[in-house]
Amino acid sequence: MRVFFNAIVIQILLNAYIYWRGRQALPNRKFIQIPFALIFIFELLVYFVGYFGSHRLPFEYLHDLTWIGTSWMIFIIYTGSLLLIYDLFRFINKKKKIFPPSVDLQNKKLRLSYFCMSLLVVLSSMAYGNYKFRHPVVKELDLTINKYSPEVKELKIVVAADIHVGYLIDRDILKMYVDKIMEQKPDMILLVGDIIDYDLKSVREQKMEGEFKRLSAPYGVFASTGNHDYIQLAEEEENEKIKWLRDESGLTLLQDTAVFIANSFYVVGREDDKCLTRKPLSQIMQRVDRQYPIIVINHEPHRLQEEVAAGADIALYGHTHDGQVFPNNFLVKRLYELSYGYKKKDNTHIYVTSGLGLAGPQYRIGTVSEIMVLNVKFDK
Repeated sequence: MRVFFNAIVIQILLNAYIYWRGRQALPNRKFIQIPFALIFIFELLVYFVGYFGSHRLPFEYLHDLTWIGTSWMIFIIYTGSLLLIYDLFRFINKKKKIFPPSVDLQNKKLRLSYFCMSLLVVLSSMAYGNYKFRHPVVKELDLTINKYSPEVKELKIVVAADIHVGYLIDRDILKMYVDKIMEQKPDMILLVGDIIDYDLKSVREQKMEGEFKRLSAPYGVFASTGNHDYIQLAEEEENEKIKWLRDESGLTLLQDTAVFIANSFYVVGREDDKCLTRKPLSQIMQRVDRQYPIIVINHEPHRLQEEVAAGADIALYGHTHDGQVFPNNFLVKRLYELSYGYKKKDNTHIYVTSGLGLAGPQYRIGTVSEIMVLNVKFDK
C-alpha cells in the first residue's frame, strides 16, 4: 500500500505539473487543448484500472495496460525533470539576471519551443531505450582459473540475470531470450535470480515453463533465487513462485546448495537475502573441496568479500540492472562496491551483470540488456 501511495502521489503531482506547463505553452485552441487534456485523463484511468484490476483482467489486457502505465511513468519523470530545469533557470534569472535581456524566459514562443523540444528529446530517448531493451547484447569475458580440474579444461558459461517474466516480459520476449542464449552453444547456463517478476499468475497463463525447458547445456542449467522470486502474495501459505521454479520450470534451482559437476568443478547457488532461512556461505561450503574450481551465483552484490573469503574462484551477481535508466546508472555506483561489470578481488573473478530483462518500464536508457558469456580455462 505504501508503494502504491508513493507512486500515485508522484503520478498526480507530475501529471498535474506537466499538464499545467503544457497548457501554458500550447496555443489556446480547443482542438489542441482538449486532446492534450484527454491524454492525461486517459493515462490516469489506465493506471487505476491496471492497479485495481490486476487480479481480474485477462493477461492480454493487463499486459497492455501495464506497458502503457510504466511507459508513461518514464515519460512524466523525464519530461517533468526537463520542465523543472526550465523553471529553475527562470527563477534564478528573475533574481540574478544570468541571461541577457534579449532572452526572455517568460516569452510564450520560447516556452512553446522548449516544451516541444523536451517532448522530442524524451520520446526519442524512450524509443531508443525500448530498442536497446528488445535487442540484448552478448558480451564475452575470458577467464583463467589456476586450479585442478580433472575432466573439464575449458568451459563456456552463459550467464543471465533478472529475466523478470510476468505481465511485461511475456512469453514472446522469453522465447527471444531463450533463442539468444541457445545460439551461444553453452556448456553450462547460469540464471542469477529474479527469474519471475511480481506474480506467478501470468507465468502459468502463458505456460512459460515450455520456454524454460528449452534451455539445455551439457553440464546443466542452474538457477539461484532473487528478491523478486520471494515477493509473495498475502494469501499464499507458501511461496508458490519458489515451488514453481523448483518443480515445474525445468531449471535446477540451487537453494544454498553446492553441486560437484563432472568430478571437476563446483557450482554453488545462494538463496537471496529475502530468504529468512538463508545460510552463510561458509556453512554451505563446508563439504566443498577447495582444490577444485568453485563458481558461486548470488543475486544481490551486497557483500562481495563473503565470496572472496570463502574461496570462490568466480562470483556472479545481478540485481542492480546497472540502474536501468539514466541517471540511475550513476546513482547505483554509490550503493555497491561493484554495481556493474568485472572486477578481480584477491583470487576471485567477480562479474555483476546488468541483467537481461527488466522490472517495470521496458527501457534501457544509458544501460544495456545483456547476456554474459564466460570463456573459462582451468589451468594448473
